[in-house]
Amino acid sequence: MPKQVLKVLVVDDDFMIAKLHGKFISSQKGYQLAGIAHSYDEAIEIMDRVQPDLLLLDVYLPDQSGIDLLKTIRMQNRRCDVILITAAKELEIVEESFRFGVIDFLIKPFDLEQLQNNLTKYAKFKSRLTASSQLDQEKVDDLKKLRIFESAFNPINQKGIDMRTLAKIKKCMKSSPDPLSADQIAKLAGVSLSTTRTYLSYMVEERELTEEQKYGTVGRPLRLYRIVR
Repeated sequence: MPKQVLKVLVVDDDFMIAKLHGKFISSQKGYQLAGIAHSYDEAIEIMDRVQPDLLLLDVYLPDQSGIDLLKTIRMQNRRCDVILITAAKELEIVEESFRFGVIDFLIKPFDLEQLQNNLTKYAKFKSRLTASSQLDQEKVDDLKKLRIFESAFNPINQKGIDMRTLAKIKKCMKSSPDPLSADQIAKLAGVSLSTTRTYLSYMVEERELTEEQKYGTVGRPLRLYRIVR
């Protein structure tokens, strides 16, 4: 079965930002830019034509709000997920968008690496969802980890994971063709060994890393980590 290509509609009233995000999405493997809209009405018109899998949706639009568009999508039972772009201070908007099934958030200000993390997580979610012919509790729990409730808020707040430190460790690992030990990663990232181990455990749990053991002649086996590409 060919790998699913995910169509994304960017909805943002800022022409420059929308163009930047659209260009970045086009560069991501497994993704296709379905269009760019700068208003509620334009978004609806494009959605009728292309039926995107995902909206990258800013809250602020010139005619109606992003939340209004989200509500319309749900009322019309469109099969489309939404990553909502909002500001950290807008707690009421975040709470309301939860009720309408937002799959993830991007909190302003954010960089393209954060957007890439969200897209990677969404692609994993769709892949595992379509691959599951039958669901059991274990598979449901696995899918939940890729949703907003288990990714952008809970692990960050409850497990002490900082996105910048996480990105730094990922960058070091992506640059290495060989698996690395925790000590090597700590030195490359400029992070303490204890902190590095915390992040490695989190990434293994999130299935972003594979963990293997290298046995020597004496002492404990060496744990090596390889990023899932």
